[in-house]
Amino acid sequence: MFERIFGGPGGLIPNPIQKRVWKVALYVIALLVVIFVLTPLYMMIVVAVQTPETLFSGGQLTLIPPALSLENFKTLINETSTVSYFVNSVIITGASVLLSTALAVVSGYSLTRYDLAGKSIIARVVLFSYMISPIVLAIPLYIIFFRLGLLNQYISAVLAVTAISAPFSIWLMWQYFQNIPIAYEESAWTRGASRWRAARDIVLPLARPGYISVAIFAFAVAWNDYTMVKVVLNDQALYPLTVGSELIFQEVFVGWGEQMSMMLIMSFPPFLVAAFLQNYLLQGFNLGHG
Repeated sequence: MFERIFGGPGGLIPNPIQKRVWKVALYVIALLVVIFVLTPLYMMIVVAVQTPETLFSGGQLTLIPPALSLENFKTLINETSTVSYFVNSVIITGASVLLSTALAVVSGYSLTRYDLAGKSIIARVVLFSYMISPIVLAIPLYIIFFRLGLLNQYISAVLAVTAISAPFSIWLMWQYFQNIPIAYEESAWTRGASRWRAARDIVLPLARPGYISVAIFAFAVAWNDYTMVKVVLNDQALYPLTVGSELIFQEVFVGWGEQMSMMLIMSFPPFLVAAFLQNYLLQGFNLGHG
């Protein structure tokens, strides 16, 4: 009915006009989505780069800054522990990304290349474990780290965050390695290459989009984690930004400008990762589900 009225043979709207209408409609929808997504970011930037005096000049919010100011960022850096918390975030996130990616590559390769009994079931059980809420894992992990004497250390935060990202990372690499024919490795084996050399020189280069996607996913989980880090760390000197930002707002009088500046500092690394590695992310997820 729709096709008969709006397009196709005998339709009321000729095909060229129909295409133009749909094209204009898509551009309008895309523009609205962009505005919807970018407006909060623009407001964050506008508030962060203004002083309180210029932000509400005349009793109204100034949407176009008359002048740019870094006063809010200087306040956070000079009068709070923002730099220390940022360094902690980098350490915990970097170690978690390396560990999660390594586990995913080794486990995914083993599940696809070795003749393991029930390996498909194992992979699906691993994925199912990712569906468990992190808060459910918090108490068992706390007990384990307490008995091992690992609480209030970087390693406890790294392992706790990795426990969240590793299951899905392993499942994704398992899917991805299935798309790489084993014939490539068999050809190298017949020429005298060992399994390790064939995997290193042939499989890993082909799997680059896959494990970069895993690294991006692990980065997003680790950088934004709050629950697990809060559970296993009680030492404020080890807090990352997600947890330390609460304390920052208690150290000094924090207004809208300082709060938005903190949000920009926390958002900047994920923005860089997404901007420079988005192509790998799309390739990894598309091929990993092929």
